Amino acid sequence: MKVLTPLVVMLVCAGCADIPELEGSEAQAVRNAPYPKLIPLQQALGTPADPEAEAAAVEEELTARSEALAKKAQDLQNASAN
Repeated sequence: MKVLTPLVVMLVCAGCADIPELEGSEAQAVRNAPYPKLIPLQQALGTPADPEAEAAAVEEELTARSEALAKKAQDLQNASAN
């Protein structure tokens, strides 16, 4: 019963809301504009990506970064030993 009273009040308030009409709210230029030309989805998306080539590029980049970090770590260890 406690939940029902606020629900009824909200529904009554929603029924009293003044919702503006959407008809006529757009500009005259928009109303008279031609419908846009539709194109096939595949044409809009372009060529599909090659996941194997992308994976190879990412692997190559990560390997290079790993080697650079290992070299930097080795240089830091050699510098602190001297």
